[in-house]
Amino acid sequence: MFQDDFNASSLDITKWKTSDLWGNQTLAANGEKQCYLPTSLEQSDGTLKIVAAKGNVLASQCKSAVRNLEYSSGMITSSGCNKWEKGVGCQDLSSFSQAYGYFEVRAKVPKGKGLWSAFWLLPIDGSWPPEIDIMEVLGSSTTQAVQTYHFNDTSGKRAKAGTSYSGSDFSTGFHSYGVDWQPGKLIWYVDGKETYRFSSPSVSAKPMYLLLNLAIGGHWPGDPDAATPFPSTMEVDYVKVYRRTKDGTPDDTPPHSTSPLKSTPSDGPR
Repeated sequence: MFQDDFNASSLDITKWKTSDLWGNQTLAANGEKQCYLPTSLEQSDGTLKIVAAKGNVLASQCKSAVRNLEYSSGMITSSGCNKWEKGVGCQDLSSFSQAYGYFEVRAKVPKGKGLWSAFWLLPIDGSWPPEIDIMEVLGSSTTQAVQTYHFNDTSGKRAKAGTSYSGSDFSTGFHSYGVDWQPGKLIWYVDGKETYRFSSPSVSAKPMYLLLNLAIGGHWPGDPDAATPFPSTMEVDYVKVYRRTKDGTPDDTPPHSTSPLKSTPSDGPR
């Protein structure tokens, strides 16, 4: 299986890259106001801390930034390094991507306008769409977990499907968020409870890599305000990816602590 319990004293740099597939440190098209920096990632007491903080970052020091940015934060992905990336951080880094299976994170998200916590999947071949958003929680609405699939329909038109699940305040404790990805089907979960399912021939079969990040600002969450606390932290207890057992038996039960595990481990980074 691909798994990280974040129990070590520092981030496992054989599994995680601190930028996206292309090495980008911000998503300018979203209007985000942070630069993703390795120094914004801390690990202690069995959790990964992604810390959002005030602090100017020059555009020249933040790949893909189109202007100077007002904040720093963190991102980890399992995309691995491209052939043209020759830095020290690429020497032992492996790439992990997978088509189908069960993907889950257990995390505690921060509260505050302009904060945007996310766990999502993108194709390792660099294409878009598709995109599977397993969890997005805005700091201004921490009782809502947004779960979305972005895709092109059979006519080639851009489309999306998903839900905004209303639960408890996700900023007050740890919660698990998962998706069961099957041929022609996606099933989302929060704390082991099914929240939404989507069945369509448009469900992708492309292997995808993992992204976990805390963004600040942007067209969707809006800018932080005077009440937004800084620093703010997204805490991550674990990330786990399972591969479905190939026994021909349909199984929509996620592998969590209250149900029997019906999936076999993934092969790990490759």
